[in-house]
Amino acid sequence: MTQVPQGNNMFWDVQSVITVGSSSAGTNVTDYNVATMHLNGEIYVNFGASSTAANSTGNDIILESGLHSLTVPKQAGNAVYLNYLRVAGDVTMRLVLS
Repeated sequence: MTQVPQGNNMFWDVQSVITVGSSSAGTNVTDYNVATMHLNGEIYVNFGASSTAANSTGNDIILESGLHSLTVPKQAGNAVYLNYLRVAGDVTMRLVLS
């Protein structure tokens, strides 16, 4: 992860490239307000209280390939994870948190 300063008390955290596969995975986004990602394929996403929260192919948001920015939901005192799972073949995700 590379932290890039952006003005006073602001920064971007550029994450290592993530391969979104057939098993659910998650990234801790508790300390961030926006998750910006570039995808080369479709994925299911949700926000949950843990990185082991199951992705539900029936209820989760499907993001298509391209550039997306999601606001991280906040609830006082709780951890927040961005959880993801591929729709079809493995997907490369570039994730920047701010």
